[in-house]
Order: sequence, then structure tokens, then C-alpha cells
Amino acid sequence: MNELTLEQIIQRVRQLPSLSQVVTEVLHSFDNEGLDVATLVGKIGRDQGLVARILQVANSAFYGMPSRVGSIGEAVVVLGFHNIRSLAVAAGIINQFPPAAGKVFDRTEFWRHSIGTGVCAKVLAGRLGMDQEAAFTAGLLHDIGVLVLDAYFHEDFERVLAYCLEKDCTFAQAESAVLNLNHAAIGFEVARHWKFPPSVQQAIRDHHQPDGGNHALLTDVVHLANVLCHALEIGKVSNNLAPPLAAGAWERLGLTWDGMGALFHDIEQLNASVNLLLAE
Repeated sequence: MNELTLEQIIQRVRQLPSLSQVVTEVLHSFDNEGLDVATLVGKIGRDQGLVARILQVANSAFYGMPSRVGSIGEAVVVLGFHNIRSLAVAAGIINQFPPAAGKVFDRTEFWRHSIGTGVCAKVLAGRLGMDQEAAFTAGLLHDIGVLVLDAYFHEDFERVLAYCLEKDCTFAQAESAVLNLNHAAIGFEVARHWKFPPSVQQAIRDHHQPDGGNHALLTDVVHLANVLCHALEIGKVSNNLAPPLAAGAWERLGLTWDGMGALFHDIEQLNASVNLLLAE
């Protein structure tokens, strides 16, 4: 049986639909610290689908507003400038691979895990004084390669799922055994195709092997967030076995388990809010 090659993946990734113009413009604004609120509101307001999803989050119980948030301008006040940008990009990406139930692979559960990882990464980044916007985006996208396999290489994807269930191993271990490549490498190509920041691309590529040669704190944060989401059973990917925690990543982040408990409440509350992006 022929192995799937990275060259085949790259060819297919190059044919992926581009993100919408609005999402692309918002994404590129991540590097524009001079962007004003009115410009951001104007960009997002051109896509009413994004507006509707963002307003669902803004009106969640997490933010506890006494009256309903009815516009993106009001949502910026409630959620903050950077959160609005992150949510707009997240909603746009989710639209590329819409949630759907499945007998073996459930895209809705997949997105719950991805959102949960993004939220965990954001909360961890906030604790560490890092860029929360980049952390949320990298966490959200860390498994995007799985969706590419499902959508465009479905027979290979089913072989990986079958191996994963038969051998009771992690999805990444099954990929390596069956395909001799993994979703992290595929996700890197997707993030590069969509022109995400290099730090986000690297975090996606290395999130299962943060102790490799290219140490980066954003990669460490996404790695830990992914492990936590599996351990806390936030969403589900395949059999949901938790990948091992890399000792080097944990040490570089300088966190302690005693201090993690205080973060779990924030993660739980924010995750419930952001999951409203999946609501119809």
C-alpha cells in the first residue's frame, strides 16, 4: 500500500480555498499595532456571518452584560480589540471546515477540542505575559492537518483511524505508522499557505515535539494546551488518548502544578463562551 507523501499534501494544500477577504485582512492586521477600532469594525462588519458568530460569544454568560450586545462596535468594548480579531479569524477558519457529526470522526467534537486548545493556550499565555492572540490562533489551528486528511485524503484518513483504534495509540502515532507523516507537518503547510505568522506556523508544526531543535515558547504553550485538553477531555479527536507531556517544554514555561488549578476555572468559563462560535 502506497504511503501518502508530503509532496502530494503540499500540492493539495496549494489548492485549498483562500480564507475570505475579510478574514485575510483581519489576520494581516495582527502585525499592525496602529490599526484603529473603527477600521477593524468596518472590516468585520462586511461579513455578517462573522458578525453573528462574534455577537453570540459577546452575549454569553461569561461576560455577564446587563443588556444585549447588538453590534461589532459594542462587542469590541465587551471583548476587547485583540479578542475580536482572534474570534473573527477563528470563525472564518471554522467556516472552511464546518462542524458535522460523524460515526467515527466527529468534526463538531474536533472543533470543540481545537477551540479548547486555543482557549488553554490563551490563558497560559496570559499567565506568562505572552501574546494571547497568537497563542489562541496557534492552539485553534494545531490540528488543522487532521481536517485536511479527512476532507481530501479520506481513505488514508480512515486507515489511520482504524489503526488508532486497533492499536489503542495516539492519532499521531497511528499517522506515523500508517502514512509515515503526521498532521502537524500538514498543518504547517496549511498555515504557510494561508500566510499565518511564522511563529504560529512553527507552533503547529512542532506541537507534538517541542523538545526538538527549534525551541519556542509559543510552541511549548500550544503543546501543553493540547495535552491539557486531552487530559480534561475537552472535545475529542479519535480515541482521545492524551499525548505525553514533554519535560523540556514544561521546564521552559516555568509553571508549577500547584499554580495550574487556578487557571482551570478560567479555561472552563472562557471555553464555554468561545464554543458559541459553533452555534447555528
